[in-house]
Amino acid sequence: MPCKDILSKLGGDTDCYSNESSAHENGKKFTLNNVSKKTICKIRVDDCLIKDKNIRKCDFFFSVSEDRKFYLVELKGQSIIDAVEQIKSTFTIINAKIREDSKNYTGVVVSSAVPKAADQKFKTLQQKIYKNHKLMIKRKQIHYIENI
Repeated sequence: MPCKDILSKLGGDTDCYSNESSAHENGKKFTLNNVSKKTICKIRVDDCLIKDKNIRKCDFFFSVSEDRKFYLVELKGQSIIDAVEQIKSTFTIINAKIREDSKNYTGVVVSSAVPKAADQKFKTLQQKIYKNHKLMIKRKQIHYIENI
C-alpha cells in the first residue's frame, strides 16, 4: 500500500486512504497531474481521518512521498473564509503528527466564483496565515491542477 508511511504517522481507518491523484465534490475538482509517476497518497479528512464534528477540517489531504510535499484541499461552494480556517486547522492537527516544515505544505481552496469583497478578505487572511504559519494557501475556481 503506497500510503503506509503516512498512515503510520496519521493513523485512522485504512479506508480513508487511497493512491488516487484527484478529488471532486459538488462540481469542484483538485488534480495532481502526476507526469513524473510519483507516489501519491490521498486521504479523506472530513468525516474520515477526523470524525469529530466540532473540529474544523478540510476535505482532503494529499501527500507526495518523493517530494515530501503536502496539499490541504477544501472543495468549497460558498464561504472562502471558512475554507481558509478549515485548512489552517487541519494543517495544525496533521503537522503535529508529521512534523514537516510548513513550506512543504500548500493549502488549496477550489470554489465557485467569488464576489470582490470576499476575494479581498481572502487575500488579507492568506497573507496573515503565511506571515504567522508560513503556510501558503491558493484559491482557484472550479478546477485546480498542480503538475508534479
